[in-house]
Amino acid sequence: MTVPDERPLDPVVSTAAGPARGGSGEVPPEQPDETWPGEEFASPAAATTVLVDFNGTTGKHAFGARMFGAGTAAGPGALGRPRQAREGPIWQEESDLVRRTFVPPKGYLRARSMLARQLILLTGEAESGKRTLALHLLQDQYIEKVIALDPEEDLTTRRIQRDRGYLIDCAGADLLTGYTRDDLEAVRRRLVERDSVLVVTAVARAPVLALWAPWHVPCERPDPLQVLHSHLAHHLGRDWERRHLDLVDEDIAELVRADGGRPGRAAGIAGDLADLADGRFTRTQVLDALRDREHAAVEAWLRANPGRADWALMIAAAVFEGQDYGIVAERATALREALLARLPIAAGEPADGWPPRARTERLAVIDATSVAADATRGGAHYRLDVVGFNRPHWAAAVRAHVRDAYPDLRDAFVDWLATTPRYPPDVHRIAARAAGDFIAGGRGHRPLAPVLRWVREDEAKRAMVVPALRAAAQDAVVATQVRHLLTSWSRDATDSGLRLMAARAYPGLASVYPGRTMTELLRLARTGDRSVAAAARAGIVTLCRDGMRADSVLERVEGWEEAAAAAEVAAALVAEHADGELSTDERFLAVIRLAVRERDGYAVVARMFTTLLGNIRGDRRRAEVLRETFALLFRPGRGHGLDRLAYDLTRLAYEGLPNGEVIDIGVLEPAIDAFEEPTVPTNRGTNV
Repeated sequence: MTVPDERPLDPVVSTAAGPARGGSGEVPPEQPDETWPGEEFASPAAATTVLVDFNGTTGKHAFGARMFGAGTAAGPGALGRPRQAREGPIWQEESDLVRRTFVPPKGYLRARSMLARQLILLTGEAESGKRTLALHLLQDQYIEKVIALDPEEDLTTRRIQRDRGYLIDCAGADLLTGYTRDDLEAVRRRLVERDSVLVVTAVARAPVLALWAPWHVPCERPDPLQVLHSHLAHHLGRDWERRHLDLVDEDIAELVRADGGRPGRAAGIAGDLADLADGRFTRTQVLDALRDREHAAVEAWLRANPGRADWALMIAAAVFEGQDYGIVAERATALREALLARLPIAAGEPADGWPPRARTERLAVIDATSVAADATRGGAHYRLDVVGFNRPHWAAAVRAHVRDAYPDLRDAFVDWLATTPRYPPDVHRIAARAAGDFIAGGRGHRPLAPVLRWVREDEAKRAMVVPALRAAAQDAVVATQVRHLLTSWSRDATDSGLRLMAARAYPGLASVYPGRTMTELLRLARTGDRSVAAAARAGIVTLCRDGMRADSVLERVEGWEEAAAAAEVAAALVAEHADGELSTDERFLAVIRLAVRERDGYAVVARMFTTLLGNIRGDRRRAEVLRETFALLFRPGRGHGLDRLAYDLTRLAYEGLPNGEVIDIGVLEPAIDAFEEPTVPTNRGTNV
C-alpha cells in the first residue's frame, strides 16, 4: 500500500485522564472494576450506542441500544442470524427461526412427499435456501432432535439412532460420488429400521445426480418478497403491515430481487427495514446502505482521505464504535504509530505530525458523530461522548475491507489490537474479538501464529487468547485449526495455564463442532486441576444454555467413576435452570445417589442443596420442585448411602442455614421422614 502526498499527521490526544497511550496504562489487578477519577472510559452499562458484529457480516449500530458484544443486539431490528452447527445437535434458536420464517419454494410438496424414502438429496444454486428447506422438512416429520453431520463423515459406518433427523449441509462432490448405489440403499434401510431421516444438501453436477437419482429433489429459491415479509413479521410482529403501510415499496422490492433474489439477502434487508421502522435510521440512509457496494465505498473513502491519521481514526472507530471518543482517539494514535513503522513516510510529511484539530472536525471527516451519555462507576459520575457512524453497516464494511484488501497489513492490525490496554476490560474484549475476526478472515498460512506469540508474551496479550480464539473459530476452516490447537493444549501435562485457556476457549468451537466440544469439556471437567475443571463446567453450562440438552449431559456423567466431578457438573446444570425442574430428572438423582457415597462427592452434594435451599425464599414454585426432588431422592428410604444426607438436611430444618435464615420445614419433610424411619432389624442372634 502506498500513501501519496499526505498531510502532516495529527498527534491524537486522548481525552481520558489516565495513562492509556499505547497500552502502557493499566489498573492494578486487585482493582479490576475501578477507574481513575475523571476517566471517560465507557463501561458495558454505559454504552448507549451501537452493536458491533465481529463476524464482519451483519454489524450495525443502533442509537439507544444498551449492549455491546459479539453480534447479539437488543431490539427487533438487530437480531442476527443464529449460529449453524456443522457437527452436532442443531441449535434450538436456528430451528425456531426456520419454524417462524419458512417460505415454501416451488416444488416443496414434491420434496415433502419424498420424505417417505427416508433419504433425500436437495440440490440447487449456492445460497438458495437448501438448508432452511431441509430443516423444515425434518420439522414436518415431527422430529424434535436434528443432528448435523460433518460433511466428511462416512455414512456407511455412521451409527443411526432411533427417531432422529440427520442433516449434511453443503456436501462436496467427492463425498457424494464416493458411495455406490448399494451403499446408499443400505444407508436408507438402516434409516427405515430406526424410523430416522437423512437430508443432504449440495451444489451437485451430473455424475452425482445420476448416482442419487432415486433420492434427488431439485431445490429452487423461494419468492424473495415472501421471504422479506416473513422475516419482517419475525422482527416486527404479524401486524407490521398495518402499522407500517409504506415500509416495503418498489425501491425495496427491486433491491430484494437483485442478485437473483437470494433468501439470505432478503432476510438481511428485513433486518435493515426493522431498524428503519424502529426509528434508528432514515429511509434515505437505509436505501443508500443497501445500494452501496460496501467495499467500493470504503475504498473510495480511503482514496479521498489518504492521511494516515484519517485512516487510523476511521479504522479505530470501526473497531471500537460505541465507546467514548477518548478510547477511539487513543487507539487511533497507537494505530497511526503502527502504520508509521510499516509504511514509508511520504515526502514532505513532518515526523511530529500536524497540530490537533477539533473533535467535531475529525469526526466529520469519517462521517461519525458523538452522542453525550452519562455513566456511573464506583459512585462517581462520568460524561461520555460515545462515537457512532452516521450510516448503517459502515463499521462492519470498514473492518471487512481493511481485512480483505490489505493482506500485507493484516499482521500490523492484529499487533495493534494486541496492544489494547487491559482496562477497561470491555474495550480489551472488543479488541480481542476483532483480532479473532481478522485471524478468521485472513485464513492463509498458519493463521493462529499471532495467538501462539501472545501465549509466550506478557499477560495483557495472553488475556486476549481466549476471546480471540472464540471469534476465530466461527470460521469453519480456521475452526479446524483451533480445534487441533485446543486439543494439544488440553492434553499438555506441563502447563496448567494452557489447559485452563483450552477449557475457556472450547465453547467458541460449538458453532462448528458442538458434539466434539462437549466431549472435550466433559473430559476436562474430570481433571484434578480445580480451575480447569471449573472452567470446563462453565463451558458445559454455556453449551446447554445455547441449545444442548442438559439431561443428555447428565446421562453421560452418570457412569463416571469420579463421583465428585459428576456431582459438580450436575450441580452446575441445576443451578443454571431457574425453574429447578432439572433436579427431578432421574439421571440427576442417579448422580446424587452415587456421589453421596464418597467423601468428596458428599461435600459437593451438601453444598449444592444448601445453595438451593437458600434460593427458594419467596419462590413457591421452586420450593415445590425442591420438595419433589427430596421425595424422589429418599423414596427408597435413607439407605443407599443417603443416611448422612438425611441427618444433615434434618439438622438444617431445625437449625436453619449457616447464614441464620430459616427454612420452610415442609420442603425438607421427605428428608426428615427418611431420617426418623425405624431401623430395619437384623437377623443376628442374641445372647440369652
